[in-house]
Amino acid sequence: MQRIYNWLVISFLCILTVNFYNARNELAEVSHTRYEDNCTLYETYSGLAKRIFAIESAEFIRSIEPEVSAVYKKLQNFSVKVSAGSGSGSGVLFCREVEGKQRVFIWTAGHVVSRLRRIDGSFKNATIKMESRVRGKYVNEIESEAKVIAYSNQYTGEDLALLEIIKECAMFNSADFAGDEIQKVGTEVIHVGSTAGFYNSASLGIVSQTDREFRGKMYDQTSTMAYPGSSGGGAYTTDGKCIGLVTLGVGPGLNFYVPVRRMRAWAKKEGIEWAMDLSVPVPLSRTPTELEMTVRKPSIPFSVYDWLPSLLP
Repeated sequence: MQRIYNWLVISFLCILTVNFYNARNELAEVSHTRYEDNCTLYETYSGLAKRIFAIESAEFIRSIEPEVSAVYKKLQNFSVKVSAGSGSGSGVLFCREVEGKQRVFIWTAGHVVSRLRRIDGSFKNATIKMESRVRGKYVNEIESEAKVIAYSNQYTGEDLALLEIIKECAMFNSADFAGDEIQKVGTEVIHVGSTAGFYNSASLGIVSQTDREFRGKMYDQTSTMAYPGSSGGGAYTTDGKCIGLVTLGVGPGLNFYVPVRRMRAWAKKEGIEWAMDLSVPVPLSRTPTELEMTVRKPSIPFSVYDWLPSLLP
């Protein structure tokens, strides 16, 4: 009787062990299946999320691409190359209507046109060039002569100059100068100029610092690219506002521009603020159809500084 009881207990334990083992295997199989299902779902949703993100990113890029391209195109439309004797630089167009006639002016660096200065203080004419491109492909070049109507020496003055196109031309795009506010450090800056003689070269950087003093003059510092030929080219914010003219280069990523607030102070002193601000009326001479635009004599006599080779961009 005891033996039968022992066999029953052993059989029960065996059956219980087998059932427990089978149940554990079934549970493991279910867990594995659910894990695989979860992985599949994760991969599906993850892939879907990546595709959605990629689509949205592409759409965002496409949405801002025309706007960004339009800004660069706009800046290139009023950037010109200023040829002066054996050298060249860059310039920024400013157009305004005077008595029903469109007049075209060019802001540039003083040292760009210093080679044109005669011994009596007058200037030879500069040559203004503007390229025409369609979808990035060079088409032709517009060339016009311009006279110097205001000038400041690079060493003893502000290193600025204002030119005017002599004859009618098709350069009717105009820069929009910013106010006198100081730009924040880190503000993105676009420079467009004839870098190393290559017309309409664009580069992007930031305002590295403001109110830098060099040779007794105040500049703003930028990391945008600038080399010989860049002088006189505009420095712009990404909304297309001109915040100054690049005039001084020290090295890669270390360049300086004359900010608008300094340009405007000189323009007011010279009586030519109307050539950068449409709200300022143009002074007329005794002959109503002519502008009172005579060459401003420098405050000091002609000096050897004007013949020194330029080390500026």
